[in-house]
Amino acid sequence: MNPSGRTEPRTPDVRATAAEILDRVERSGAWASRLLETHEQRFADRRDRALLHETVLGVLRGQRLLDAALQRASHRPLSELDGLVRATLRVGAYALISLDRVPDHAAVSTAVESVRRRKPRAAGFVNGVLRRLARTESEPPVRPRERTVEAWALWTSHPDWWVERVVERSGWDAAIALLEANNRPARTTLCPNGGRISAERLAATLAESGCRARPGRVVPDSLRVLGGSPGDALSRGLCWVQDEASQLVSWLVAAETGQTVLDVCAAPGGKTMHLANRVGTAGRVIAVDRHRGRMKRLARNVERCGLGQVRPLIADMTAPPPLGTRFERILVDAPCSGTGTLRRHPEIRWRLTPEAIKLISLRQERLLERAAGLLAEGGRLVYSVCSMEPEEGERVIASFLDRNPVFSAVDPSGELPEPARRFVGADGYLRTDPGRDGLDGFFAAVLGRTRAS
Repeated sequence: MNPSGRTEPRTPDVRATAAEILDRVERSGAWASRLLETHEQRFADRRDRALLHETVLGVLRGQRLLDAALQRASHRPLSELDGLVRATLRVGAYALISLDRVPDHAAVSTAVESVRRRKPRAAGFVNGVLRRLARTESEPPVRPRERTVEAWALWTSHPDWWVERVVERSGWDAAIALLEANNRPARTTLCPNGGRISAERLAATLAESGCRARPGRVVPDSLRVLGGSPGDALSRGLCWVQDEASQLVSWLVAAETGQTVLDVCAAPGGKTMHLANRVGTAGRVIAVDRHRGRMKRLARNVERCGLGQVRPLIADMTAPPPLGTRFERILVDAPCSGTGTLRRHPEIRWRLTPEAIKLISLRQERLLERAAGLLAEGGRLVYSVCSMEPEEGERVIASFLDRNPVFSAVDPSGELPEPARRFVGADGYLRTDPGRDGLDGFFAAVLGRTRAS
């Protein structure tokens, strides 16, 4: 109580906030990244914001391993617990097992006090489970020696079915590299807004604000953040966050100054803005997406970056498109399972099913079919997904080409930066892999229309 007699507002608790976010992610299907953007504003100290991000994403990445440890310490099935209680236990377990800098007693007491404020009757249960966990799980888990799906799925916290399919298509060495890469935080990569600033000047501007960055691995002008925050440069529209693999997709479009490009499923706009830089102020990017909320975000991003050549259009491209012209360049960045982005969105692994992949691929085929009908003769269409599943990549393309003989696959190597040409396989398709390349996982194909249909 302060001298005026008023109660001081409670300082927000990082781990309590993390548990709230995790509960919403599991209960309502919300995205952790969006919730983190909102909730981190409660914390003035950047160290608290960093701990919030580390805790939420760390729990999601290690959820299966954490749950196994918690279940051994609990007399009640975790699946029967209240969602917030379960999330609080996971946050406490993460602090005990993965955060060496947090003493065990502090991890337990913080979790107990957190749940006491919201679920007071569960405080004793949480206290008992975490104390037992602290006694019995004092040593970190050991990396498996045997190469079995069950062992590696548990160790890396992935579903068995997904680990099995990764091993089948890639072999054990590549599978292990991918599974472990999915549990390492991904670097933030920036794409400079070329209409306002060069990569060299952006790097200097970042350094002036205490943000260290160095050139990307394969994309000229991209910058990888090594430390500090690029927040000031982002808010001024000098750059945006975009992984190098995503930037390569825009390179494949081969947009030229003054051209009009159709960007299908454009929101939230990273590739849209990259394309806008390519076509310049004399060109146009027609950015189409069916989600009104996501398009509002695209519009804000475009406005912040001063890219007036972008024309947003809300429409569902699986229906006959409301466009009366053909385009020389089209990008179909199709909605997908997102299995190439598990480093950034680890909750995907707990939501996705094999059945869902099949349904997603059907929508992708419809989107590609509609968009291809708008491609001019001699034009260039790029189909891309941030997925590593064959059903969403090469099989979509194979099915499309079987039905549409006036189209053919085009070797994209010539349009790529030289260091990125190694990502193009013998079949002419671009594939990136977090385990092999340190980039998000993408598939992309370039299609050309050889004659009118």
